[in-house]
Amino acid sequence: MLDKIIDTITLARNNKNLIPDLNDMMPESVTEAYAVQEEVVDSFNLSPIGWKVGCTTEMAQKFSGMTEPFFGVMFAETTFDSPKSDISLYMNKPIIEPELCFEVEGDIVDIGIKYNANNIMKHIKSITPVIEIVDARYEKGWDIKALETISDNGVHSCLVKGAKLSNWHDYDRLNSEVNLFIDNEFKCGGRGKNVLNDPLNSISWLANKLIERGQYIQSGEIITTGNTCDKPIFAEKNKTIKAVFDNLGEVEMVLN
Repeated sequence: MLDKIIDTITLARNNKNLIPDLNDMMPESVTEAYAVQEEVVDSFNLSPIGWKVGCTTEMAQKFSGMTEPFFGVMFAETTFDSPKSDISLYMNKPIIEPELCFEVEGDIVDIGIKYNANNIMKHIKSITPVIEIVDARYEKGWDIKALETISDNGVHSCLVKGAKLSNWHDYDRLNSEVNLFIDNEFKCGGRGKNVLNDPLNSISWLANKLIERGQYIQSGEIITTGNTCDKPIFAEKNKTIKAVFDNLGEVEMVLN
């Protein structure tokens, strides 16, 4: 059954078609959904550079019908530097997510205890303001469940990065404001503490989850930790999207 799910998603992806409803082909567990994700990601033949963590706010979990975060893989070929005005990737119903992205130093391997915001901190090399675009590529759009979301690589589409901050301990990652504008019109705001109370909790969750699966976060990888804003904002083509992170910088992009 998993082979049929994998074939359905990869065929639609390769042909730039929407993914048909999985219906009776649905993975039966989170474990199966991640097994599908691994094969789907391998089919892309892209260069992994890190991880995205999604559903890290109450709003996002309610919107997606999930009770815990999920992860996906990010790639060099779909990661861009701000400002980026010519993104022309195939998308269906893209959503804009201003996020805090962290660069990791040193492999985050099993140390015999769970990772948390305190003991993960020594692995953080830098913080970068980013916009992640997530996209439901299923025919039914965002009316998808957790297992469908995970199967299609956590609905990751692309990442646009601002300037990296290496002296990150001086940045108030919990309370600094993040504001999203489209064509200079304010759309929503948020703060880092909206992400599991601390975006480092998002990285800790990912580290623990990967270790459970026999994987680990590798030195040099980047992790974007989840939407800081308080509502989903859909992206439109040919509109300037700008996220302003107080004391951190700006990220600007346009979808073509």
